[in-house]
Amino acid sequence: MTISVAVITNKAQLYPLLLKSISFADEIILVIDTDVPANKSVDKKIKMFHRPLNSDYSAQRNHALLKAKSDWVLFVDDDEYISTELRREIEKAIKEKDFSGYLVKRLDTVFHRPLLFGETGNIKLLRLAKRTAGKFERPVHESWKIKGRVGELRSPLYHTKDNFVSQFIPRMNYYAGIDAQVLGKEGKPFSWFRLFIYPSAKFIANYFFKGGVLDGLPGLFLAYLMAVQSLTVRVFQWKNKSW
Repeated sequence: MTISVAVITNKAQLYPLLLKSISFADEIILVIDTDVPANKSVDKKIKMFHRPLNSDYSAQRNHALLKAKSDWVLFVDDDEYISTELRREIEKAIKEKDFSGYLVKRLDTVFHRPLLFGETGNIKLLRLAKRTAGKFERPVHESWKIKGRVGELRSPLYHTKDNFVSQFIPRMNYYAGIDAQVLGKEGKPFSWFRLFIYPSAKFIANYFFKGGVLDGLPGLFLAYLMAVQSLTVRVFQWKNKSW
C-alpha cells in the first residue's frame, strides 16, 4: 500500500521539521493558497498546486484528494509534525484491510511543553484514510466523511503553538466570519442566549471542568481565547442578522 501526505498551507516553504517527519511518504501534496511563488523543491516526491482558498478549507482538502495518487492519504497542517512512533503506526495501519480510516490524537505543545487538558487536551481527528473513502464537508472546521470502519492510532501528531496568542487573533477574526455564515445555514442562527451564555460557558468548561487550570498560564490563556472566539462568532452572526 502507498501513502500520500497532503499539506494545505499559505506558506511558500514548509518548516524543515515537518518535511523531515513526512519524508517517508510516497508523495507529498502541497496545496498552496497564496500567490507567493513557492521555492522549487529538489525532492521529486513533492507536488505543488496553487489554488485560491476562497474561504473553503474543505474544497482545498478535496482538491488534494483529487491530486493524490496513493492508496491512502494523510493530512498534516503546516504547524504540525509526525512523531517517529506515529510514522511506524501509520506504516503498519495502511496494510490493514479492516479499516477505511484512522483517528489521530493531536497533542498541542507550547515551547515543548504538552498541553494535556482543556478543549484540545484529548482531541482526536480523522486525518488518515483511503483516498477514495469519502470527502471533506463544511467550509471551516472541516470534517472528513468516509465510508467504512474507522480505527484509532495511539501515538501523537504534534501541533506546535509557540506563538499561539499572536497567531490566534487574526485567525479568530477570519474563521469567525466564515463560521457565523455556516452556523446560519445549519439552523443555528444568532440568539441572545447564545451570545451571553456560550462564551462564558466555554471558558468555564475548558478551564475548570476539562482541567485547563492544570496546564498553567497557557491553559488559562487558551481557555480565555476560545471563549473570545465563541463570542466573536456571535458578534458576526449579530452583524449579519437581517433586521
